[in-house]
Amino acid sequence: MGMLKSCRVGIRLPYLGIALAVGSLFIAGCDDSGGFVLSLQPSYTPADAEVDQGLVGGWTTKEGDVTFRFERGEGKSYRVEVTETDGGKESSAGFEAHLMWLGGFSFLDFFPNSAPGVSDLLQMHLLRAHSIARVELSPDTLQMAFFDGAWLQKNIEEKSVDVSYQETNGMPLLTGPTEEVQSLLFLHGNENEAFPDPITLIRPETEQ
Repeated sequence: MGMLKSCRVGIRLPYLGIALAVGSLFIAGCDDSGGFVLSLQPSYTPADAEVDQGLVGGWTTKEGDVTFRFERGEGKSYRVEVTETDGGKESSAGFEAHLMWLGGFSFLDFFPNSAPGVSDLLQMHLLRAHSIARVELSPDTLQMAFFDGAWLQKNIEEKSVDVSYQETNGMPLLTGPTEEVQSLLFLHGNENEAFPDPITLIRPETEQ
């Protein structure tokens, strides 16, 4: 878990692939980087979930070190495998994702399917939670910006955001119902400060 102490954009994807895969809340990172907002409840309802066939397939960073592969799951869900390569070592994690349209923006809700590589007993003690990314999809690119924990913490402290939460490892964990999470996204989904450092993914050459 030492890699979780790294800073800024280069480690945001490892946050997703490693930290959330094992359901960890210990993603506070550096003093100036709060990691992702996590929610105990999903940010979507079954009625909100949408399907966009353009999302299906593989997406990778320009450097090719991180790949997201989307497949259709049950109902309107997606199965997502995130694969990372770091120093020649490859790791992967599985998620269930749901796409929704809210307040003029598209969002993906990620929920870890499992905690690979750890015992069943340990998994029972790890908290699995939802993360939320604002997304822009085109035929050739997928841009994702995850809801920023440092932004939420700052606005809670300034009392400009009123939301149910508990502080976990110095960061807010959303504890309210789905409707409250959606209200938060509806009000602040257009604020780039709340969704900083977008990640741009492209189709691998093998899928073009």
